[in-house]
Amino acid sequence: MTDRYVFPLRYDEKLMRSAVTGFVTRALFREAPLKTFLPLAAILVACAGLYFSGDHELAVELFIAAVAILAIFVFSGWRMHWRMMRGKIEAMRGRWAMARLRDDGVVIDGPDPASLLEWPAIRAIWRFEGVWLLILATNHFVALPLAGAPKEALDFLEAHVAEAPSQP
Repeated sequence: MTDRYVFPLRYDEKLMRSAVTGFVTRALFREAPLKTFLPLAAILVACAGLYFSGDHELAVELFIAAVAILAIFVFSGWRMHWRMMRGKIEAMRGRWAMARLRDDGVVIDGPDPASLLEWPAIRAIWRFEGVWLLILATNHFVALPLAGAPKEALDFLEAHVAEAPSQP
C-alpha cells in the first residue's frame, strides 16, 4: 500500500509527560468512573459505619490506608506508563520519527522497526493539547504529537478510526 500522508513526529519530554498524565487521569476518572468511584464509596460507607458505631480510631486508620493504597495505585500506573514513554523518548534522542498514514493503517517509523497498526486495532482517539493518543487497549496507547501534522492527515486519521470496526 502507498502512503496517503507522511509527517514528522517530534517526541519531547514535556509533551509526553502531559500525555501520560492525561491518559492515566482520563482512564481512571472519565472512561470507567464506576470502577474508580464505587470501591471508594464502599470504603467511605464502611469508614462512616465504623466511625458512627464508636470505633473512631479504626475508621480513620481504614480511611487513611484506603487513600494511601489508591495514591500508590495511581502513582504506580502513571510511573509505569511514563517509564515506557521515557524509554521511547531516550531512543529517539535527537532524531525524528515519521508517521505514515495509509489506507490500511498507521506506521510510525522510529529507531525500532516499524510495523503496521491496522485501523481496527485503534479503538479510540483521545485528544489532548499538542498530542493525540491512539488507544489500542485498556492500558496501551500510541502517542501522536501534532506539531508537524497537517489538518488533512488528522481528518483522514479521525475518519478511519471512526469507521473501523472495533476488535472485541
